[in-house]
Amino acid sequence: MRLLIAAALLCGLIVQSARAQVPASGQKNTANNPSWTGLQKPFRIPASERKNIANHPSWTAPQKPFRIYGNTWYVGPRGLGVFLVTARTGNVLIDGGVPGYAPLIEANIRDLGINLHDIKWILNSHAHSDHAGGMARLAHDTGAQVIANAADTPLLERGGHDDPEYGDGFPYPPVHVARTMTDGEILHLGDLVLTAHSTPGHTKGNTTWTWTSCEDQRCLQMVDVGSLSAPDYKLIGNPKYSAIVTDYEHSFALVAALPCDIPLAPHPEMVDFWERVTKRRQGDADALIDPAGCRAYAKDARASFEAQLTKQAAEATSVK
Repeated sequence: MRLLIAAALLCGLIVQSARAQVPASGQKNTANNPSWTGLQKPFRIPASERKNIANHPSWTAPQKPFRIYGNTWYVGPRGLGVFLVTARTGNVLIDGGVPGYAPLIEANIRDLGINLHDIKWILNSHAHSDHAGGMARLAHDTGAQVIANAADTPLLERGGHDDPEYGDGFPYPPVHVARTMTDGEILHLGDLVLTAHSTPGHTKGNTTWTWTSCEDQRCLQMVDVGSLSAPDYKLIGNPKYSAIVTDYEHSFALVAALPCDIPLAPHPEMVDFWERVTKRRQGDADALIDPAGCRAYAKDARASFEAQLTKQAAEATSVK
């Protein structure tokens, strides 16, 4: 059991560590970590971020929670994939939406009849404000430990400041990361098993999470694909991310090779999620199953990336 000191000052809560088995390399000393002061300081969303959220209304649009398959549930707003994986030994939440909208996610979880304090871990796909913005509040309200890729942990704990691509444009309340993970590490929460796959590029610690969900003795591989897009990124001569091209190439190959029965994503449109949900509601019971979905997304993302890289290379040559 560990006391999260600043959380205790806020509300007198004692956060119990989940019954977990995490590799020693994933252990992190959280004593006196100043990052958990995020909820003690007033957080104001800057104009640049308010505009970005307003330009993406689906990110805050209510969505009724529902079962995806087995013990995997959709609990996010319409436009952001936030997933709950349940087990008798405790539940796991993946991602936290934009700043200020943690109550929407919490209400969805309660609507499923699930107690917030049964959530033991909160995982992160990557450290951008549209996926990490509500994590500090969710961790505070649930008492859960946040687990994230070691390469994204500094950005999470800075609250999105000094992002290699966005600078200070899209901050969020700093997130206290209790445990860090690296590529291929496995989390055990009783009989619930999740694997972290590092898919860097979109952020240095961008992570694809995989687990197995079962219904009536039929078990399927669930994949929450880390974002592989590079929206207006500087791909050539990026002083803050010199390995960005190599990292993207690694990630395209890794995602394409993963066993993938039901592809999920931080942005549902990445994997045509809502189209498949509609088909299931129309009577196709297996519409969410798409074993080629991860490969298709990786292929499309690679093509877009290569076109962007070619354009930037041509522009760099013309300047010389």
